[in-house]
Amino acid sequence: MILLAYGREAPTVTELLKLAVKGDVLTPRGALHAGIARLATELGVPSTAEPVPAEELPARLEEAPLIVSVTEQLPEDGRSGGHLIILRGCESGPNPTVHFRDPSSWGQTHDHAPLSRLSASYTGRAITFAPLNNGDLR
Repeated sequence: MILLAYGREAPTVTELLKLAVKGDVLTPRGALHAGIARLATELGVPSTAEPVPAEELPARLEEAPLIVSVTEQLPEDGRSGGHLIILRGCESGPNPTVHFRDPSSWGQTHDHAPLSRLSASYTGRAITFAPLNNGDLR
């Protein structure tokens, strides 16, 4: 999805998995943030794995999508996990609504949540991308 947002050709899932294995992106515990960022950069979308405080997410989403690490289904009990979702936009307000794409079965019927709910399970780690300008890198 990220590659397509930037007007890049997206490899098939199988091709992406092969690239991820070859590039040591995948570990027994899951995908490495730095590895995903490196792979995205190699595929033409400059990216970085970095800490991003939850309160900065809405401002960051004004320029580009993000991949963030959360606990699946965004529980509000303080657990934070390594489930990756794409943040794709935000509606402003006192408790901004964050729009996301989640590959899990829960994500098939859930595509937004208040920032406070997302923050409760967010690890503070994100994969950030170059500013998006109608599919062109600035």
